[in-house]
Formats: sequence, structure tokens, C-alpha cells
Amino acid sequence: MNKFFYFILSLALPSMLVAQAPAWFLQLSSNVELRTLKLSNKAEREEHGLGGANIALYQGDKLVKTVKSTGSGDFTIDVPANGDFVLVVSYGDCNAKKFSVNTMGVPATIGTDNFRPTFGIGGFLMAKPLPGINYGILAQPLVKVKWIADRKKFDHDEGYTDQILDGLGKVAEAENALIEKFVDANKQGDEALKKNDCPLAKTCYERALALIPGEIYPKDQLAKVGLCLKGKDDEAKKLAEAAAAKAAAEKAAADKLAAEKAAKEKAEKDKLAADKLAKEKAAADKVAADKAAADKAAADKLAADKAAKDKEAADKLAKEKAAADKAAADKAAADKAAADKLAADKAAADKAAADKAASDKLAADKAAKDKEAADKLTKDKAAADKAASDKLAADKAAKDKEAADKLAKEKAAGEKVSADKAAADKAAADKSAKEKAAADKTAADKANADKLAAEKAAKEKEASDKAAKANADKEKAAKDKEEADRVAREKAAAEKAEADRIAKEKAGNAAKEKPVEIQPAETKTTPTPEPATTTTKEPSTTEKDGSLIRKRTGESDEKPGKQKKGSSKHTIYKKL
Repeated sequence: MNKFFYFILSLALPSMLVAQAPAWFLQLSSNVELRTLKLSNKAEREEHGLGGANIALYQGDKLVKTVKSTGSGDFTIDVPANGDFVLVVSYGDCNAKKFSVNTMGVPATIGTDNFRPTFGIGGFLMAKPLPGINYGILAQPLVKVKWIADRKKFDHDEGYTDQILDGLGKVAEAENALIEKFVDANKQGDEALKKNDCPLAKTCYERALALIPGEIYPKDQLAKVGLCLKGKDDEAKKLAEAAAAKAAAEKAAADKLAAEKAAKEKAEKDKLAADKLAKEKAAADKVAADKAAADKAAADKLAADKAAKDKEAADKLAKEKAAADKAAADKAAADKAAADKLAADKAAADKAAADKAASDKLAADKAAKDKEAADKLTKDKAAADKAASDKLAADKAAKDKEAADKLAKEKAAGEKVSADKAAADKAAADKSAKEKAAADKTAADKANADKLAAEKAAKEKEASDKAAKANADKEKAAKDKEEADRVAREKAAAEKAEADRIAKEKAGNAAKEKPVEIQPAETKTTPTPEPATTTTKEPSTTEKDGSLIRKRTGESDEKPGKQKKGSSKHTIYKKL
């Protein structure tokens, strides 16, 4: 956290110096404010006057005096002369602040009874420490004030103050980094909670509590996460029951569909089997009819061949018998020509034998050819039977494959219908959840914006009222002081005039009563010192090392060793 200290130094010296033992003190005045943090998914800081803060002045280990801040946070404490002191401001469990004051080294010509220096500390900001931050630098005095001889006034050690500022800047960076992590963890938890991601929200809020324990916001959000988780469990249970009911209904529908499909497939299968049997029977009948026709044709051919051969043999026998009868008649008729005829008959017999051998050979050749034709017919029939059987088997396999493919397609179509229905149900549920989340986010954003606007308006009004009151109080104080100064001057003048009048009357009366003139003793009067006034000049502002330094435009016109109150050269605004 950035700590801001504002230092205003003003010295008031009386117009007259009296050589006496030092009896002066340095008057310190300041204001204490309490800074509180309100941490949620953003960081809000609030500051207000702190009453009851303890202000303790130490000299070594010895406690010199203590005071308490008023309800508005103001306090004043007198620091004795010629000592080295430490001012400690503390309150509850806030980080304590130290302030070093050394009142030694003031020359005797300046440090008289009428020497009344003051040092105004613009304000102390008290804040509670954050976990894990190294506040070791606060063990040192934040500012060292001492008498600056060449300036002839009390002022702070600027080099030391700059070193402290650097260290406090690092502390502030560490605090801001921790607060940013805490706020980011709560933001992530809020986003997760809006999306109903209860486990992630729980993790984020627990991480925030681990960074800064005891904060209210993540605790309250964890209570909401508990309700969210319970709702998730109830929803999951309802979804599981609905899913079970849906699965049962889908199973019943699938079982019904499967039964209907099985019945349909069985009917189709039975019809295919019957058709197949009918086709196979028709094919077998055709093969049998073809075989019977072929057998009949072969038998008819064999019978015709046999009849032809029998006729040829009968004709031959008839011819031979006629020839024998003719030869016997001829032999009986003509003995002379018997020898000639015998030769001719022998030739004819030889020829007949040759003809018979030729006829037998032809019959044997024909029988071989007929047998070969019959064997070929048998082989062709067997090949035709095998081809027909193979074709029937191939047709059966093709029909079986077609039926199986059709069954697989119908099954895949049923499964696709179920999958499409499930996907449609899920898409509808997701769309409903997204629409609800969007509506919840819009409502939350509007409520948050309204709250921020109201808070901003309240803060602006409060700041405006506070500034107006401060201006009014400042103007009233100035008027009251001016009136008091005027009354004091008039009263002093009236009292002096009255005293002079009384003295003159007494002197006149004494002169009348005593004839001898007595010269009155010389009367010394001590002039009333003028009330110290504070002259405030408008500062100009410049940048130096990241801190604001306000420089007074006016210089004191007093002689060395004398400085009017409020006429210091510098008023310093530092970040501490």
C-alpha cells in the first residue's frame, strides 16, 4: 500500500530575545486516518479520520508522554528541547509508524523562552498488514527531523527520506501484486460460477482465501458454490433418472422395432427359401426332363440303328439264299458250266465275304461312335447338372448377402435415428442452458452497473460535502482568528489608555496634595508581542523522483535567526 506523509514546517520566533536558560519545546501536530480495504472481485479503499489512535513519544527506552487522537483524528504533542526522540503512532493491529525528532543543536541565541517552533505532519495513514508482505522497513523511522544549522530551522533529512520512499515503493508494489492476484482469483471464480462450473469456482475462491485469509467475499461465494454443487448433484440425479427412463423407453422401442424387423426378416427369409426351393425344383425338373428326353433320343437312335442292321443282315441272308438256290438250279441245269460257275461263285463268295467284313467293320465303327456320343452326352449332362448346381449355389449366396446387407443397413439406419435424437436432445439442453446463463449474466451486469453508479454518486456527494465543510471551517477559523486579533488589539489599547488615564489622574492628585515635586522613576514597559500569523502562499508543483514537491514562492524578510510562522521555503508532499 502507498503510504503518504505530508510535511509542513513552520517556525514562529518572538520579536524579542531574552538571554535565559532554554525552556522551549517543539510542538508537533498531525492527523491520523484509517485506511480500510474492501476486497471482492475488485479492490476498494476507504479512508476516514481515526479517533483513539495512540501517539507515544520515546527517548531511548523511556516513555516521555502519550496522547490520543480526537474523533476526527487530530492530535498535538510537545517535544522537549535538547533531546533525541522517536514518535510512534499505533492503532490496533495496524502497522505502526515511527517518526524521528532530534531537538538538539539549536543555538542559545535562538532557543529562548519565547522560541516556539512547530512542525506539522500532514497525516498518518494507518492500515492493517497483508500476509506474506515484508514490512521490515517500517521498523525504521519514516522521516528524520532535526535542526538544520545553515537553514536556521527544523527540517527533514531529504536524502534519508528518498531512501525510505524507494523501500516503501517496493512494499506498495508487493501489496498491489497480492491484491491483484486476490481480485483476479475472485473474478475467475465469479466467471466459473456464472457458467455453473462449480468445481472451478470452488478452486478459485479457495485460492483467494489462501492469498488473504479471513476475507468475507470468497467465504460468501463459497457458500453459493456449495448450493451450486448441491444443485448440480440434484440435477445430475434428475438427469440420470431421465436418462434411465429415456433409455428404457428407447430399449422398449428398439425391442419392438427389432421384433418387427425380425418378423419381417423371417417372412422375407421364408419367402426367399420357398422361392429358392421352387426354383431349385423347377431347375431339377427341367434337368430331369432334359435327361429323359436325351435318354429317349439315345434309346430311339440305338433302336433305329439296330433295326437298320437287322434289316441289312436279313437282306443279305435273303440274297445269299436266293443266290444259293439259283446256283443249285443252275448246277442242276447245266453241269458243263459247273466248273465255270464254280469259279464265278467262288469269286462272288469272296466278294460277299469281303462285303460282309466291310459291313461288320462299318457296324463296329458305328457302335463305337454311338458309344462315344452316349458317353459325351452323359458327360455333358453331368457338366450341365454341375453348372446348374453351382449357379443355384451362387444365386443363393448372392441373395443371402443381399439380405444380410439389407439387414445391416436397416440396423445402421435405426442406430442413426437414435443417435440423431440424442444429439438433438443434447443440443436443445445446451441451448437452454446458454440462454439462461446469458440472461443471468445480463441481469448481474445491470445490477452491478446500477450499484457502481449509486456508489460513485454517493462518494462524489460525500467528497463534495466534505470539501464544502472544510472550506467553510477554514473560512470560519480565519474570520474567528481575525476577530479575536482585532478584539485583543482593541482591548490592549483600551486597557493601555485606561492605565494612562489613571496614572495621569494619580499624578495630578499627588501633585496637588504634595508641595514638593518628586520626579517619578522611569517605568519600563514590555511591549506585547504580536500574535504569530501564518502566511500561506500558493505552491507551484514540479516532479522529482516520482514524488510531488511543492515549493513556496515567498522567502522570509526577517534577519538571520528570525523566521515568521508559515514562511518556510519548502512544503514537501511525499509518498511514504
